[in-house]
Amino acid sequence: MKTEMTHADLVKRAGRWLRNTINCGVVFEELVSATTEIPDAIGWTSQKSVLVECKTSHADFRADKKKWHRAHGKNDALGMWRFYMAAPGIIPIDEIPDGWGLYEVDGKRVIHAGGERYANSKQPPFTSNARKENTLLLSAIRRLQISSCVYIVEEKDT
Repeated sequence: MKTEMTHADLVKRAGRWLRNTINCGVVFEELVSATTEIPDAIGWTSQKSVLVECKTSHADFRADKKKWHRAHGKNDALGMWRFYMAAPGIIPIDEIPDGWGLYEVDGKRVIHAGGERYANSKQPPFTSNARKENTLLLSAIRRLQISSCVYIVEEKDT
């Protein structure tokens, strides 16, 4: 019996794919920051950012097109490379937006199903919003700094 993948399952799979297949040195999953965009998974390799949006239904995929950062210019969003990740048959290949790619999760395999295919040596199809990406990275660094650093303040003798 085939088990349906949840959104959380797809997000975890997208994070592993970015780390292990795309070789991203830094990967975040569903990181909320001051940007208007909450990526399901985003990673950086060399000087390129790779965004993955995970979809569990065709309706969810269609709703993605209505997001402000999708509708207001392709360079106002995160990701120099942008991909959808879904179970097979969720996203029709002829509905993939220009420049985007589709990867499908079938068991333990992630398979390119249509649109752009990631190629580190190729020029990415988008210019990402670097300001939003910096905001996302700084938010993560602040959280790391707050959670793992201990500051010791010594009192001076007067």
